[in-house]
Amino acid sequence: MYWLQRPPYLRWAVGALVVLAALAWDLRPSPTTSIPFAARALPAGDPIGADAVVWRRVPSGLLTAPDLEGAVAAVPVPEGDPITAAVVAGRVEVPEGWFALPVDIGGHAAAGDRVVLVIADPPTSVPGVVVSTQTGDRFSLDFTPAVVAVPAEHTAAVAAAALDGRVVAAVAP
Repeated sequence: MYWLQRPPYLRWAVGALVVLAALAWDLRPSPTTSIPFAARALPAGDPIGADAVVWRRVPSGLLTAPDLEGAVAAVPVPEGDPITAAVVAGRVEVPEGWFALPVDIGGHAAAGDRVVLVIADPPTSVPGVVVSTQTGDRFSLDFTPAVVAVPAEHTAAVAAAALDGRVVAAVAP
């Protein structure tokens, strides 16, 4: 008689084990990695030291951690944002015999870019290197001009032209 057979306990046990294994697979923790985040607002050109970074765990493969040895912020980084390779630049050194001075060059130049500063009157072009980028709008209270290194012999002319607003920056591609 068919209804007198033993119930399929073994099949039920195997089915329950398969369901439990699938549930355990779905609930397992995902692999994570440590990524640096800005502990405070970092202006462009600011060195990224241990006091400026807080390490947080994020899922693996989401972001990659950049090398922070001697790194500076290439662009302003708000507090709490991740520090990635796109916002990090190497420290820009002022070449020997050059001087760094603030110049309004616009927000299109990043730290380390080569620029040509064109002085309107008298027409002169001066090579330069952007040491730190410009932040904010020039008509607001949070404006900080870029710092550009120029050769020593052109320092006075560039400073006077920057003060009078007679300088335009051309960024090398």
